[in-house]
Amino acid sequence: MLALVPTSRWSHPDTRRREVLRASQDQDVTALCDLVTHHVRLKGQSGTDTSLRTLRNYHLAIRDFLSWCWSSTQTVGLNQLTAEHIEQYLAALRTRPRKPRTQAGRATTERLSADSARTYLYGVRALTRALMWAGVLDTDPTREVRAPRSRTAAHERKHALPTDVLNALLALPAQRHKGPERQARDEVMLVLGARLGLRLDEMVRLDVQDVNLQLRRVRVRHGKGRKQRSVDVPPKALEVLGRWLQLREALSLRGKVRDEALLISFAPGAWGRRLTNRGLYDVVTGYGRELGLDETVRGVHALRRTAGTRLYRATRDLHVVADVLGHSSVTTSAVYAKMDDAGRRRALQAAEDVE
Repeated sequence: MLALVPTSRWSHPDTRRREVLRASQDQDVTALCDLVTHHVRLKGQSGTDTSLRTLRNYHLAIRDFLSWCWSSTQTVGLNQLTAEHIEQYLAALRTRPRKPRTQAGRATTERLSADSARTYLYGVRALTRALMWAGVLDTDPTREVRAPRSRTAAHERKHALPTDVLNALLALPAQRHKGPERQARDEVMLVLGARLGLRLDEMVRLDVQDVNLQLRRVRVRHGKGRKQRSVDVPPKALEVLGRWLQLREALSLRGKVRDEALLISFAPGAWGRRLTNRGLYDVVTGYGRELGLDETVRGVHALRRTAGTRLYRATRDLHVVADVLGHSSVTTSAVYAKMDDAGRRRALQAAEDVE
């Protein structure tokens, strides 16, 4: 669990600067991660609503960056950071082999992707902004650094699930588990992703009260960028949600549920508590692996891509896609039009007959 920084440690500018310089001298990575947590929650766009997942990603990047700064071959002072240092770090990142996505994944010779390197840059940027706030840096050295971009378009690298594969995936919980509770819970998480297009963090933060069966609606209170939205639930998805809510209520009456979360854990030691991001990710990825799916289409976000692509295919309306998926702009939703392979094939076939 990520600990909040004691307010007194960073509240006064002089103390703040002194503590950062001490942490830099002692190579105290934990203290610097705490500084970033405090700064993001105090000054960041999402403030105290910044998700734990975002903070974990920042901390991962900061720890990695500082290990590069303070390696056996160099020692880079945090008050001496320049854009060139950041660029050198990113270049070193891109030479690394990509780690398997899960513990069961196989080792690969592929290099770290541009998307992953960009995520590391965001963490480093959170650090440099905190260092400016502490008075250790005068300017942000990441400002002049371009975020790495893939040369391959997103719709060419990330695909949606075909209908037959999606149906096979949705049928797996009933085939794998004898217990109705686990079947129903897993069906719900697959439906929330593949039918309603919810993000991983949005799913795990749903409470029972956020599902209204009468209005046929799910309320997403913890969307990206602190945005809230309501998503209408189609009949088949509503049936899946209703079945799980009945089973969950029975577990609650027996005293086996310890949280208001919609999705609970069945893991030993966490039984009845809110399902974690990692727990949900592992379940969904496990089903994809069982179907023999490629890594790029067996994760949680592949479900969201599938929902977006199918929604566009059904409506041809990017505004509807943006509204359901919680995009701030239809420009973000446009990628789902490009993922519509079936529509593109139909268009090419029709173009042959155009006079």
